[in-house]
Amino acid sequence: MFYEDFTTGSKQTTFGRTITETDIVIFAGITGANNPLFLDEEFSKKSTFGRRIAPGLLTLSIATGLTYQLPSGPFGEGFIALAGMTFKALKPVFVGDTLSVEVLVKEKNPPVEGRGRVVLAMKVSIQNQQEVMTIEGTFIVKQRH
Repeated sequence: MFYEDFTTGSKQTTFGRTITETDIVIFAGITGANNPLFLDEEFSKKSTFGRRIAPGLLTLSIATGLTYQLPSGPFGEGFIALAGMTFKALKPVFVGDTLSVEVLVKEKNPPVEGRGRVVLAMKVSIQNQQEVMTIEGTFIVKQRH
């Protein structure tokens, strides 16, 4: 999508993606996030969560990837860069939870030199429609001409 294709207030919802044991183990290994809350079942049983949780940054990463895969192709040819992102984890995510993301075009900043900034507000939910994370991302996209 190009700058002109984003409409403030429009919403889309992604496909679902189930978090697996493999996702957590690979993510922890790649990032060095060897927290026992992610990897040690016995330790996690004694935590407030009662079992292992998925890293928040894994949830953020998968939610971002789901957004990139929207049928409208928001980050194809018109995409230049991710300028910034903030997130808030609201509830834990566990192995077997299926994430989906509601994506809202929150605002568009006027283009300068053929590129504009688009702010997307994302609500990440699991299979029972419980919201587990909110994300706000600012993206730089090309104008069509």
